[in-house]
Amino acid sequence: MRLADGGIVLGPYAATSCPVKTQNAHDPRLVGVPAPPPADEALRELFAGGEQWQRDVDDLLAALPGVVDLRPVASEPAAVRAGRTVEAMASGADLVLAAQLPLDVEGHRYGRCDVLVRDPDTAGRHAYHPVLVKGHRVRERRAPAPGLSLLHVSGTDAPSRAAAVAHPEESFRTIRRERDAVQLAHLYRMLQACGRAPDGPPRGGLVGTDDPVGITWLELAEPVFRTFSRTAPGGWRLRSALERHDHEHQFRVSVARRAEQLDQPDVTPMVHPIKVSECDRCQWWRACEPQLDAEDISVRIAKAPLDVREISVLRSLGVATTTELARADLDALLPRYLPEVAHRHGAEQRIRRVQRRAQLISDGVVLERLEAGPVDVPAAELEIDLDIETSADDRVYLWGFLVNDMVAGTSEFRSFVSWHDLDDAGEVALAAEAMDWLRGLVEGPRPVRVYHYSDYETVRIGQLAERTGADGAAGALLTWARDEGVRSFVDLFATVRDHLFGVNGLGLKVVASEGAGFSWRDDDPGGLNSQRWFAEAVHGPTDEVRAQARQRVLQYNEDDVLATAALRRWLRSLD
Repeated sequence: MRLADGGIVLGPYAATSCPVKTQNAHDPRLVGVPAPPPADEALRELFAGGEQWQRDVDDLLAALPGVVDLRPVASEPAAVRAGRTVEAMASGADLVLAAQLPLDVEGHRYGRCDVLVRDPDTAGRHAYHPVLVKGHRVRERRAPAPGLSLLHVSGTDAPSRAAAVAHPEESFRTIRRERDAVQLAHLYRMLQACGRAPDGPPRGGLVGTDDPVGITWLELAEPVFRTFSRTAPGGWRLRSALERHDHEHQFRVSVARRAEQLDQPDVTPMVHPIKVSECDRCQWWRACEPQLDAEDISVRIAKAPLDVREISVLRSLGVATTTELARADLDALLPRYLPEVAHRHGAEQRIRRVQRRAQLISDGVVLERLEAGPVDVPAAELEIDLDIETSADDRVYLWGFLVNDMVAGTSEFRSFVSWHDLDDAGEVALAAEAMDWLRGLVEGPRPVRVYHYSDYETVRIGQLAERTGADGAAGALLTWARDEGVRSFVDLFATVRDHLFGVNGLGLKVVASEGAGFSWRDDDPGGLNSQRWFAEAVHGPTDEVRAQARQRVLQYNEDDVLATAALRRWLRSLD
């Protein structure tokens, strides 16, 4: 964002997103390029599934004493909201919701913070920790590495860091949630700039969808993120969220400064487009796409793709397209390539796998057989295909079965579904109902096999059984299903993985469509989409809207089990 005086300020998402976006936003040559209005990235994240979660958390915190809730002024100009935030902090509010921090012009930062939590241990002034609400889990069951602080969590009823309780068996999800930590670091720097950061160790909090719900506190100065380092002995080092933010933020400030001069002769861009996952929803993609070769590695290989640094290193070595990678002498390339990507675990295996995909693309092959001969798929008189659907809050709301009578040659779809927001008891009750029905078939007079794709279904059954215990009718049914899974459940993904290699991976939709020739009825099938359909099926504005969404969910789930059955038939036909 450009200020009226020409200064540059960047938001908390800039350091974690593509630097080409920053470059494009400040490139005077792109003024007027037809593009949709820039979407607010915080709102985009909410609409991806966490909007209701954000409201629920805000409402919980707003009910506490000592809270200044700025949500009612969310539509006011940023300067007005920042003034209200400054007043709230000066007053010593325990919590400030929907805070707009004052501009940090010198540090080139602007940003909103979901929650500011006052630090009671800072004497002589009111100081605050930044907290963000995220619609995903941020903790995992893993003890912290030696030398690192224990993870602390405070309940939403007592959100202060001073009230937090240690969780010695859990850690922050460093591999998947680095973006969250870097965004907190950005907001911490803004609090420093306005004199409201606490005196103690730099900290920030995340309210994820973990159980129990609470503020998960991160030590922003502790080195936990593996990053490339040219000077470290192994080619990488651990850096903290603050280090990661400061480096990436300053780099993007430099990118923006250079970009503002790109209309001048002999000034070249600092960065060049590399297709990543966020490109599909980026307002600048139409400006970047023409700059990429149609065979660019980042464009053609979307499954288990190389990261931005890996692609950049390959380009510097003269390998930019799938054709070039397919023909490359990888053994000759590796001595120059591997030292530059030592931050990645298994870097050699990654590039070899991508080269294999490039070779298949060059040959026009989507699925490759790993070995000749028939594929062994266990059979039974009753073959039951199973697929489940989960809501945005990770509740199993639909158990779908396709019962195939292999003797009579008939199939019947059977579903167990709840069109309500489920709690623990409701989720268990629905699962027990489905397992009771399934047990009646499995323990009947005819041999039965239950087929699923990946271990997602069996893992969820096991989690529900563990949560419920073996006592009571529901617990006994879920325990039976968990144990029966070992005996009569068949994971078709394991079979596919042993016999096929796919350019686009081995997901059910890839293998069933490319191998078995199956087609889904929905134009845009997918698990994340089904979560949105479920939300509409439950909370849609009219009976008609809800009924249409329910039909769409059921049809999608039925197609998933039909695809599993089609895949099984195709596997048996291979020789």
